[in-house]
Amino acid sequence: MKKTSKKTVTVRKQLKIRLENTLTMRKNTRNFRPTHSIVVTWFKHLNKGLFGNQLPAVPMYLVRMTNDWGRCWANWDNRKCKKGTYDQSVIPYDKTDVSFAIEIHTKYPTFRDFVETLAHEMVHLYQMTVLKDPYSNHNANFYSFKNKFKSAGLTLSRTG
Repeated sequence: MKKTSKKTVTVRKQLKIRLENTLTMRKNTRNFRPTHSIVVTWFKHLNKGLFGNQLPAVPMYLVRMTNDWGRCWANWDNRKCKKGTYDQSVIPYDKTDVSFAIEIHTKYPTFRDFVETLAHEMVHLYQMTVLKDPYSNHNANFYSFKNKFKSAGLTLSRTG
């Protein structure tokens, strides 16, 4: 049991070092514009360091957004019905054709904002895919990652 715990801490320390090095390298970068390959690469690093590689590889989209910096969404067969004919706030895990994706904004004030947003959306993905949380919102499951984020040098907040 202790070996697994020690290994997890080591992986998180590696993530923290990688993140610190990248932040130092990009400290003067303003208006950071991620590419698809950067998003996928950091998804892999964060998945290994924070989530123990438990998250599935999902489609990643770079999207211009006006009110959000990122979104994690679930899609199922009845989601495209007329508004008001289904409850979108509860994910129907009993359906076999539920798929997931992450959308990331095309521009961030800093590189740190990008990484923290991606990690934030990955927590929602964890809620949906691993915990099967029907709401997958900013609840106790979401904030249970706060200490993991802190140990990796990241901040987990509602706005992300």
